[in-house]
Amino acid sequence: MPTPMAVARTAAVTETMDDIRAIENNLGITRSGVNAIRDRLAVLAAERELFPLDEFPGPPADGGERSRLYRLAQDADDRFALYAQRSTANVSTPAHNHTTWAVVVGFAGQELNRFYERTADGGVTETHQHMVEAGTGVAMLPDDLHSIHIDTPSLNFHCYGLALERLDARVYYDARNEGWKVFSGVSNIYDARPDLQQH
Repeated sequence: MPTPMAVARTAAVTETMDDIRAIENNLGITRSGVNAIRDRLAVLAAERELFPLDEFPGPPADGGERSRLYRLAQDADDRFALYAQRSTANVSTPAHNHTTWAVVVGFAGQELNRFYERTADGGVTETHQHMVEAGTGVAMLPDDLHSIHIDTPSLNFHCYGLALERLDARVYYDARNEGWKVFSGVSNIYDARPDLQQH
């Protein structure tokens, strides 16, 4: 039986995702559209009492995981997926795209986002940075490039136009070998929807 907290959280998430679908329908996959989705997700993140950190535990200290994703919403056709990402310290990714729109909104801790452009020789160059923390967020179009860097434990919201399990064409820049590679699949997703709480 879901707790009153879980029922309230589910209702708030459902309302948020309904609004996000409407935003995409009205504004399309545009810069103004993804910015509006980011702002709507920030409203959900401000309802702090709905997301106690102990209900989204981080990876065990003695394991190999650096972060866990908790699925909060996902449409039956795998569109409009929302996750809470709980990370330990020392998490970093290379520059990568998403092949769908993506929004990250802060809740607890800090996540440095670095943004890049492709260079003429096939590499990347950093263009700017944004610190995602409570009350702030970033929004990306399918081909935008970013990397994340987390130095302290954090929990942030990640929302995508297509579920992570379906993003099998994402690429990242391998700086050591100066080339692009396909991102491996995401496996550390735990379902946080009340009726589907299994790995």
